[in-house]
Parts: sequence; structure tokens; C-alpha cells
Amino acid sequence: MSSITHTALLVGLQSSSNDEVWSDFYTRYQPLLVAVGRRLGLAEQDALDAAQETLLSFAEGYRKGKYDRSKGRLRTWLFGIAVKKIRDIQRRNGKNHAVVEPVDKTRVLSAAPDDHSISEVWESEWERRLLQVCMENVCRHMEVSTVQAFELFVLKEWPADRVASHLGVSRNAVFKAKRRVLSRMRETYKYLQANW
Repeated sequence: MSSITHTALLVGLQSSSNDEVWSDFYTRYQPLLVAVGRRLGLAEQDALDAAQETLLSFAEGYRKGKYDRSKGRLRTWLFGIAVKKIRDIQRRNGKNHAVVEPVDKTRVLSAAPDDHSISEVWESEWERRLLQVCMENVCRHMEVSTVQAFELFVLKEWPADRVASHLGVSRNAVFKAKRRVLSRMRETYKYLQANW
């Protein structure tokens, strides 16, 4: 987990010279913003540009006091900025908006998606990013063999016997690794939902 809680992050962002906080902010949100841009039909470089423009616009607005925590969550405000920047780039490029499915990268909408579709993309990518951060945290704090057993058994869907043979552990150890990793991920996920 990030060493900076959500509240501390918001306080720290008020100073443009707080490099640790701004680095954490960038690390948290840049991959999410790029993924959303890609899902909304931007090419890789355009998605990177939209993310950068979003983060810069956010920083400027935040330092000017435009974010009011009592009126909504930071992620909602960030979402609004991101959508505006993505649409600006699409207009500059003269392209239609399109939602791209992450699984097979095929375009499912060739016309401009409605606000609900865009919100679904944002929530989907937000959830994906939280799960990724959870897994990264678990990997840092658990034994390598436990994480490997989990990845092979759960993520790659190898049979337990194959995982056990491959890693030189018992079948029971594979099931135990799954339980331990999932338990840690649930704890981490709950924490991140409240603090990220």
C-alpha cells in the first residue's frame, strides 16, 4: 500500500514542492488515466498526453482551491477533468469517440458513447487499478513461493497437482497459498477503497 493515505495526499498536494506526495499522486493515477484514454479510443501517445494534461489541470485547479471535498470525491473530480481532456484530444485529431473493450481490443461503439458508458469505463478501470495495486502490495509482503503458487493456480488456472509439481510443494500448500493471498488481498482492497 502507498505510505501516503488519501487524506494526507490531499493535504500534501497543496504544496507544489512536496515531491513525495506529487510522485505518489502521479503513480496512483497516471496508469488509470492512460487506461481510460485507451478504452475511450485514444492511441497510446494520445492517451499518455491526455493523462499528462489531466494531471497538470488537476494540479493547477487543486492549488487554486477548485476541489471541494464536501461536494464529492477526488476521483469524481479527476474523472470530469480526464473526460474533458480526452474529448479535447479527440476533437483535435478529428476522431469520433469510441469505447474499446479491454479483452479483445475491438471497437464496440463507433459513435460518441453516452455519459453512462464513459462512467462505466472509468469505474471498470478504477476497479482494475485497485486490484492491480492490491496484488502488487501482496507480492511485496508475502513469500515469493506463495505468490507464485497463487498466480499459477488462480490466475493461470493450472491444476493444483501441476502447480505443486512445478514448484516442488504439496498440493495442500497450493490451496493454503490461495487462501493466504486472497485473505491479504481482501484486507488490502478494503483499505484501498477507503484510503486510495
